[in-house]
Amino acid sequence: MKRARVTILLLIIVISASVTAVSLYKKHEADVLEDLKQEMTDSSPDGSNEEKMAVDFSYLKEINPDIVAWIDLPDTSISYPVLQSGEDKKEDYYLHHNVDGSYGYPSSVYMQKTNSSDFCDSVTVLYGHNMKNGSMFAGLHSYKDADYFDTHSDIYVYTPTGTKHYRVFASLFYDDSLILDAYQGFQTGEEVKAFYKESVEKANNVNYGVEVNEDSKILVLSTCEKGQNDVRYLVEAVLVD
Repeated sequence: MKRARVTILLLIIVISASVTAVSLYKKHEADVLEDLKQEMTDSSPDGSNEEKMAVDFSYLKEINPDIVAWIDLPDTSISYPVLQSGEDKKEDYYLHHNVDGSYGYPSSVYMQKTNSSDFCDSVTVLYGHNMKNGSMFAGLHSYKDADYFDTHSDIYVYTPTGTKHYRVFASLFYDDSLILDAYQGFQTGEEVKAFYKESVEKANNVNYGVEVNEDSKILVLSTCEKGQNDVRYLVEAVLVD
């Protein structure tokens, strides 16, 4: 009986230590991302409280050459490097790997190899985890609220060749299929129009004042829905300048 109690106690200690180690690891990775964010943010030159992104890709490439962009949604918690796995890595490598290449959560915001890293495709899809602590793409769920949707319409993507400004036009529940595969990589304008039509029909919030046509460049942000493995929540935006 005494031996059984000792075994149970040791098991509890091991489990507690493992949980603590995982928590500390996640905190470390969160700190790494926060430090990066601070490095990429400058105060306004006029001395106001306004901040702007000043993304240094030379610095980021030293950390990880798979960093291809930086996405920033002003006045939200979403401001992260965007990664795309190289030829030596699997398509969804950054689903389970962090910006420094280490394995585990919170992992990274990433795009498929199918997409062009310069965001010139008709539709570009970015994926990020729905973290319990509100990090990564968990903030996308705020777009379920109509007022939030209306007041957080801007998305900026910084690339080595310039800044892209997108405007949100829809937020919706979607299935877990890969959008690029489902629409054959959006090789024609008809597929873009069909995707827009499907998105609007499924949307819980839509801004019909944002023009989207077959020539538009669409950005899709995708994250998981808590407790529903086959459901994703999407925020969709179109390039405006």
